[in-house]
Amino acid sequence: MKSIRGNAMIIKEVNIGLVRKVLKAEGEATKQQIAKATGLSAVTVGTILQQLLQTSEVMEADLSASSGGRPAQRFKYNGDYAFALILFPYETDGRIVVRSTVVNLLGNVVYDQTEEVEQVDLACFEQIIDSLMRSYSAIRAIGFGLPGAEWEGKIFVSDYKSLIGVSFVEYFRQRYEIPVIMENDVNSAVVGYCERFEVQTSATVVYLYFPDRFPPGAGIFINGRLFKGRRNFAGEVSNIPLGIPWGEESLIASSEKIEQAIVRLIISISAVLNPDYVVLNGSFIEKATGKRMAELCSKELPESAIPEIIVSEDFTADYLQGMVVQTLATLEPSIVLSRNE
Repeated sequence: MKSIRGNAMIIKEVNIGLVRKVLKAEGEATKQQIAKATGLSAVTVGTILQQLLQTSEVMEADLSASSGGRPAQRFKYNGDYAFALILFPYETDGRIVVRSTVVNLLGNVVYDQTEEVEQVDLACFEQIIDSLMRSYSAIRAIGFGLPGAEWEGKIFVSDYKSLIGVSFVEYFRQRYEIPVIMENDVNSAVVGYCERFEVQTSATVVYLYFPDRFPPGAGIFINGRLFKGRRNFAGEVSNIPLGIPWGEESLIASSEKIEQAIVRLIISISAVLNPDYVVLNGSFIEKATGKRMAELCSKELPESAIPEIIVSEDFTADYLQGMVVQTLATLEPSIVLSRNE
């Protein structure tokens, strides 16, 4: 058997992560149950539990039911040990609003509110965050959902002109001294969809989002990870030279034309990525559309290249769940142990 080597501190963090994962998944567990689930010794688990109890990240629960011997102590994860804040702006009825959501470490929503803003800029976010920081002092990470893209620390594509050229993420990292991420809507949506519906990590998923007034965008999920390309430009499918007038009212007004356009887009994507699933979302896309589009794709693609086409009916739920997953991930150590061959 080949050993896995690593710095003692790194191995300790990995072991703590294993215990966290079990407690989050199970809700409550005894030391022996955690040891069995993680493969760690009961002594190691006991040491980790004592450390997490001291910081209140883990709490003692009720004793387990006795079967004749001494009942074992059960432990539970304290989801309210820390919070994450997710913010994303959007337009509704001609108004710009920002949705602010605070979740605990278990992903449970503890605050959710929207408020109107005059424009989307640094100041509007500062005002909202400062207020929520006073109410939820345990906020330890912030995630921004923004349409557009960032490269080399600055936003270079955005629907909000006041943010172009701004070192957005770094600005808020320095201001609040906690982890901060920024992700666009459709990238978050593909992550959220895969999480909500427990899509296998080995699958390739392309999520196509069709806004009413803007060209479509795609989120690409491969082997359990979001794929953004070399400079975060992957998914800008409206740039594929298909000659389709995306965003024009004449296209959206014709169900036949928009269906043909989407089929051509799916065929192009399938020829490059050969995804397992293509997820569609748009106000003009009906649930029955998926099966019909798969039939149309079959006329141009071999059977092995035809993806399963699914219509998601709740883009906001996909979007928010994706932001929650990615923001909470900043609070977990991303440590991977590898074997030395």
